[in-house]
Amino acid sequence: MKLNLNLVVSALLVGYSAGQTIVDVASSNSAFSTLVDFVVQADLADLLASTEGITVFAPTNDAFTALATAAPDVVANLGKEEWTNHLVDVLSYHVVAGEVPASAVTDGMVATALNEESLTLTKNDEGIFVNSDSQVVIADVNASNGVIHAIDNVLTPSWVSNTIVDRAIDSPALTTLVDLVVAAGLVETLSSPGPFTVFAPTDDAFVAFLDGADPASLDIDAVAAILTYHVVPGIYSAADITDGLSLTTVQGEDLTFSLMGSTAKVNDATIAAANILANNGIVHVIDTVLNMPVKAPEPTMAPVKTPAMEKPSSSMDTDMDMDKDMDKDDSAGYRSTFAAATATLVGFGVAIATAL
Repeated sequence: MKLNLNLVVSALLVGYSAGQTIVDVASSNSAFSTLVDFVVQADLADLLASTEGITVFAPTNDAFTALATAAPDVVANLGKEEWTNHLVDVLSYHVVAGEVPASAVTDGMVATALNEESLTLTKNDEGIFVNSDSQVVIADVNASNGVIHAIDNVLTPSWVSNTIVDRAIDSPALTTLVDLVVAAGLVETLSSPGPFTVFAPTDDAFVAFLDGADPASLDIDAVAAILTYHVVPGIYSAADITDGLSLTTVQGEDLTFSLMGSTAKVNDATIAAANILANNGIVHVIDTVLNMPVKAPEPTMAPVKTPAMEKPSSSMDTDMDMDKDMDKDDSAGYRSTFAAATATLVGFGVAIATAL
């Protein structure tokens, strides 16, 4: 049955390929309707039709059906606008710059896909395989701007099997962030479906923030508050960031974004690396720990004295002196309360009150 299907698909592809682009060829064959729908949804049709000299490993409809069975959430998410960057990444993982006919494939050959991840090709007596589990079922369908190889499984880039926490763990520049996420008990939350956008401070950012303090000595509730201030519900890629954009964090306070040329900032932090994809959202690496806003206590109104409350003139001087002393006490108390609140919210303790 599989052989017969291959022969039919091959005949149709060859029949339609002369003088047509890769997109034309795929669009002309119903066996690739799911792939074409995703290409159109991702707004990649014009790019794939106009880019010269490319190789496309094209999954069949059956390949997408198999992925939907194995990873239903992934396929369901790919159909949502919010996940467009992830969809573009999946499709780009099936495209290689340069034409690679079957005759040029060697066993163990490694090719770099357009999403900058590697594809490993295997060639043996059974045929050609991509990443070991996706077989080329029809090879060398020529188009005007490249070559198509039909495959029986969808190629999945690394983000499909990695959560936001996994991505952070894999980065040598985010070790302090990972340690604090673990200490604050946020691993399960940041590994849940989300989706989330995380602004991840580097180790150097935490060095400046902690100012010599031991991370293990920090108040856990304060750690959780500051970390969730770096998390926004939903997926916001670099392309979604506009000057003046405001987003509400999981912690409840807002982040403000600004653009200066090609540099994007969130509050006072610069986004140093953007669009690190995960199966539950996206990560942007930042160079500074974000400062949580500090709210001053609301002022209280002094009681209004009535004539009956006025003291005799003989005691006014004494009372004024007492009032001054009370004012001093109130002022000192206010400053102490405000400093403590600031330390708790943004510094995890008086010793590092200025760090955030």
